[in-house]
Amino acid sequence: MNTLKEQLNETKKLWWLHDSYWHATMVKEFGAEKANQLNLEANERFFRKYTLLLLRSGAIQRPESIEDLMEIFKTVWSTCFFDEMYVNEPVTIKGNMATWTGHQCNAFDSLNAAKMTKGYACGCQAIRNGVMKALRLKPVHSIEESLVHGDGRCVITFCFEPK
Repeated sequence: MNTLKEQLNETKKLWWLHDSYWHATMVKEFGAEKANQLNLEANERFFRKYTLLLLRSGAIQRPESIEDLMEIFKTVWSTCFFDEMYVNEPVTIKGNMATWTGHQCNAFDSLNAAKMTKGYACGCQAIRNGVMKALRLKPVHSIEESLVHGDGRCVITFCFEPK
């Protein structure tokens, strides 16, 4: 019998499988550009609302530093993604800037298997936008390297910059 943690992980996998099918259907019906636009809008809205829910529940507090923001991202990742995706990847912090380096992405793996990486706009930017906007931070971040673009890893920089 599966533990509750294992059941939750399986549920997260099913949700992300649904997300993959949704995106593939949107590409087929409306083209990659419109599918990307809608996917990014939905991701940003969801993660903004989810971050506000975490704040209201007391699961997270408003960040006062880049280190606090990094811990919030880890909380969001651990609750939304399966197999501890992103949580244990290396992060370097310098001043108010953090650089996260990711070597595995379940969304990329699904897109790559379906041969759908060409023209795909990574949803991670919208996830960060939603989290940072909910926390009243300027969404200052950039994708330096991307699995989707064939770089072999993702390298993301983001800043702690209150509005």
